[in-house]
Amino acid sequence: MRLVKAAEMRELDQEATRRYGIPSLLLMENAGLSVVSAVLSRFWENEPRGKVALIVAGPGNNGGDGLVVGRHLFNRGARVEILLTAPPESYKGDAAINLKIVAEMGIPYQVFCREKITELREALGRSDLIIDALFGTGFKGIPQEPIASLIRMINESKKPVLSVDLPSGLEADTGRVGGECIRARLTVTLGLPKLGLYLEPGARYAGEVATGDISFPPELRSENEGTYFLIDQAMVARSLPPRQPHYHKGNYGHVVVIGGARGYTGAAALASNAALRSGAGLVTAAVPASLYPILAAKLTEAMTRPVPETAGGGFARSAYASLEELLGRATVLAIGPGLGQEAETGVFLQKLLQKVEPPVVFDADALNLLARDREFLTDPVFRERRKRWVLTPHPGEMARLLSLDVSAVQADRIGNAAWASQEWGTVVVLKGARTVIALPAGNVYLNPTGNPGLATGGTGDVLTGLIAGFIAQGMEPGEAARAGVFIHGLAADRLAAEKGMPGMVAGDLLDEIPLVLKDLAHLVERR
Repeated sequence: MRLVKAAEMRELDQEATRRYGIPSLLLMENAGLSVVSAVLSRFWENEPRGKVALIVAGPGNNGGDGLVVGRHLFNRGARVEILLTAPPESYKGDAAINLKIVAEMGIPYQVFCREKITELREALGRSDLIIDALFGTGFKGIPQEPIASLIRMINESKKPVLSVDLPSGLEADTGRVGGECIRARLTVTLGLPKLGLYLEPGARYAGEVATGDISFPPELRSENEGTYFLIDQAMVARSLPPRQPHYHKGNYGHVVVIGGARGYTGAAALASNAALRSGAGLVTAAVPASLYPILAAKLTEAMTRPVPETAGGGFARSAYASLEELLGRATVLAIGPGLGQEAETGVFLQKLLQKVEPPVVFDADALNLLARDREFLTDPVFRERRKRWVLTPHPGEMARLLSLDVSAVQADRIGNAAWASQEWGTVVVLKGARTVIALPAGNVYLNPTGNPGLATGGTGDVLTGLIAGFIAQGMEPGEAARAGVFIHGLAADRLAAEKGMPGMVAGDLLDEIPLVLKDLAHLVERR
């Protein structure tokens, strides 16, 4: 699903008027009607008579949308009260036209001020629904008094709130909440959904999000345009490789997992099993020689390969020579789960990256080693190979790769992931709440699945194996990253619904992933 920033939405509004001749007043009317439809279907069971709606309308276009909502609810028999947050003469353009209509119809309104707190409390108390139309996509910063107190009172009323386009107090582009912000039960975002509704903390304030049609022509809503997208089931289902009756295991690729230093055998095992659960035909785990018996016991379906190790139990620099023949048969490499960060292991990784041609999924210690030796991310010699790489950092690893503080990474997750992807020419998966997948061409994808149950050791290793397994089956690195992240999170959501989040462990995901894949395959069949 395509997402937009505030400036892009303004351009689309202007294009609708300039190119297609749709008056802005009609766009506002359609916006209001979309909200009215949501009110009737989601809150009032299509019976507005006897219901009371409080419309809180600011002086901009968002407030104008709210005034349209009030008019139509009034016409349908609801009792409507309107609270303006500025003097009537402050309302301009289309908002002023709709305020005049409201006044001529005799719908009561008053202007909010500190002196009318008692009246506001009474209005909140008798309302069945509050329509939040205070701020639109142009809002940035912190709501000032007395509006901050108004927002706080609305939230404290515990009454259901429908926000028009965005919860007031939330920034459209970033999802940032700097002060008081409406906590909506439902947000009807207009035209196209706004990016900030799907970023944290904005997603927590938006509640359920529905897109309201404002009569944009299909060309303006095209999924083939835009930069930002929300991953959904249909997108992932379409990209999954089919299982052909005449295929054998060789047709589904060979994943080589490189990791599992002393004390971290579980990481390599989880990644290997996840690659198998994705549908990969063959998986080999390359591990330090002394750990070979442990991994051979852990991995029934995957193959294992012992390699020379350091005194500390990591990969020795000579490990590459012992793996050269295996790497020549690999479809994709997954490097990093439990790899270790010894200096000699870093030399091994350098040798490997200088030689190998297949796609590579980097995780954990492989990312930390890359952060120490950035030539592989910047040297033009490796530009073509980097197109086949997927980096999967969590915020701490991303901070090391970018030489930033974790707080700086988190303050602009999309911007940092997009910059890194385009600068290095590789797919970047910035993990965390609302994982960001950035592609070198500039497209950015947000993942809506997943929950805090994933905040446990090993879940990142499962994701690494999933992505590598999908690449092994023929998916492009960006496609595989989107599918892997979405399925990984959806498996966690299903487990949370069935068993709860506390106590969820990474291994639980391995049993749920095939069931998710089954349901996605059925989705394609039904279509």
